[in-house]
Amino acid sequence: IKGILFDFDGTLANTIDLIVATFEHTCVTALGVKPDRQRIIDTIGLPLGDALELLSGIHEQQRILELRQIYGAFNAANHDTMIKPIPGVAELLVQLKQRDLKLAVVTSKKAYMLERGMQCLGMLPYIDATVSVLDTERGKPAPDPMLLACQRLGLTPGECLCVGDSPFDMQSGNAAGCVTVAVEYTQLDWQSLLEQGKPDYTVSQPLDLLQLLDKLAALAMPNDRN
Repeated sequence: IKGILFDFDGTLANTIDLIVATFEHTCVTALGVKPDRQRIIDTIGLPLGDALELLSGIHEQQRILELRQIYGAFNAANHDTMIKPIPGVAELLVQLKQRDLKLAVVTSKKAYMLERGMQCLGMLPYIDATVSVLDTERGKPAPDPMLLACQRLGLTPGECLCVGDSPFDMQSGNAAGCVTVAVEYTQLDWQSLLEQGKPDYTVSQPLDLLQLLDKLAALAMPNDRN
């Protein structure tokens, strides 16, 4: 393993409350209804337009655009005060760079909001490449975002771990040919993540990823000798 492709929301940063509040505000403002919290959480990882269609039942693109504008305004206004660090992530990034691993973030967010989030949490110095929602024609769960991230890191998918907290992350990574790792600290339904995402491995906490890397390196050693 030479590189790691991280999801952002729920994997590197605790943005769940921000995302839920933004969807709630959007749906109440535009539709007069507040979706169930878990229903909102289950859409995390999808491109925003797809998530809005699922939650609103609206498929007309002009109406979806209006919802996106409401969403964007609320999210931008509340982002910096509601984004929170996930314990262990900062130390993990330091140790991964000490191991000379290349790191990418692959997200369904827009690039400027991803950069803003990484800036808030001090992650920018550790990230070598990013892939945001407008960088590929197809988003997660298609393989395109992960493949582009590998390309930007100069690595093959088989040399990369894909680490995320949603089935869409796992589906995208699996389709690209990466080794997939689901984080158990996800707020999404864990059983659904396992059944729909089919990750190769799981980790309980961010720093557990270091032990997994050691395990994978040990497994690869006999092949190296041959």
